[in-house]
Amino acid sequence: MSNRISISKYIYSSPKVNGDFDGYKIAVLSDLHANEVGTGNSLILQKIREINPDSVMTAGDMVSDNAINMHITYDLLKSLSKSYEIYYGCGNHELKLALNPVTREEYRQYRRALRKIGVHYLNNKSCHISRGESKISVTGINIKRKYYKKFGKRNMPDSYLQRLVSSDGVCGADGGGLSILIAHNPVYFEQYAGWGADIVLSGHVHGGIMVLPFIGGVISPALELFPKYDFGEFRMKRKADGHVSKMYLSRGLGAHTIPIRINNKPEIMVVELKSVK
Repeated sequence: MSNRISISKYIYSSPKVNGDFDGYKIAVLSDLHANEVGTGNSLILQKIREINPDSVMTAGDMVSDNAINMHITYDLLKSLSKSYEIYYGCGNHELKLALNPVTREEYRQYRRALRKIGVHYLNNKSCHISRGESKISVTGINIKRKYYKKFGKRNMPDSYLQRLVSSDGVCGADGGGLSILIAHNPVYFEQYAGWGADIVLSGHVHGGIMVLPFIGGVISPALELFPKYDFGEFRMKRKADGHVSKMYLSRGLGAHTIPIRINNKPEIMVVELKSVK
């Protein structure tokens, strides 16, 4: 892995961000795939200390679907949990681990260990972050495996996300305040915005593996050339109310199926919330 990490900083400004959360910083980690960036992920730990975020959120695929080296991810999150609140969103590799009879129990133990150190494990669940009398909601979704298939995008019904988290009593999009959705696969941004997410945190694409100047990412995990959503900030106006949702798409920290990164350094995103009257 590269011994350098880039820090991408974004500002999210909205009337939904009140004074209590003005300046609130979120560090976003994604697609580590149980790799190390520096011995013992020392470079990630160093960068997080420099950023000094209010919370850390993971946008999926922090482990690998072969269940190898999950302890590397656990050790990183354990170190971070001593200083920061962590909100863990799932990706397709976490999903495969949970579905595979061979890895299912080991992954259960991993989840239990995360919860034991205070990590908020958001598997189709929501929770609130409170400051004073103010709250923002964070929801992590774990979509079905068919929505990660290669060679084309599968149709996702408009009602799918509502059904996915409807059993949870803290459904973020219904609360009226700022709603953050951790959704690993960015190609369904339209559905995420339609559900009511103000901020979407995604990964999965690894920045397109290779990044070409003035063009962007070259190929997605679905084997789509020059994907529309490769990395960075994206905007979408919601049909229902005209509100603009924003998606922050990480290039990720590791590699997996195609174990290369060209002109595409591992990345930590920082999203800072700003109030607007």
